[in-house]
Amino acid sequence: MTTADEDDVKRWAFRVQPQTEQRNAGWQASYPGTDWSVSAPTEDEARQRLQEEVERRRAAGEDPFAAIYRRHLRETIPGVYAMDNALYREIARKSGYDQNALQQVFEEAERRRALGKPYTKVEYQAEHPDG
Repeated sequence: MTTADEDDVKRWAFRVQPQTEQRNAGWQASYPGTDWSVSAPTEDEARQRLQEEVERRRAAGEDPFAAIYRRHLRETIPGVYAMDNALYREIARKSGYDQNALQQVFEEAERRRALGKPYTKVEYQAEHPDG
């Protein structure tokens, strides 16, 4: 059985932008809202190690983003984006998973969420009748 929080999270598609920062002689990479990070000599290596750390945590049975998703729905975390799942599927299908198109809609969805307004497939289609 799922909890109300889990059901609510399942209504959303999320995007979490990795953050990188040059530190001393190397780079540090993390995801917003997490309490862990990785370091490497180059920015690309730090991003790669960050992805490897996510995969390691998942293989260990942990969902490294679950708490972040729930928290983001209560209080905005910069660098984390949420969009109605049906809208995400529609935009992904119509755009061929174009990351720029998806990011634009993620940003609009976040803007409206901050204002307490819905932004679902219904609102999107009403505003974009040509697709």
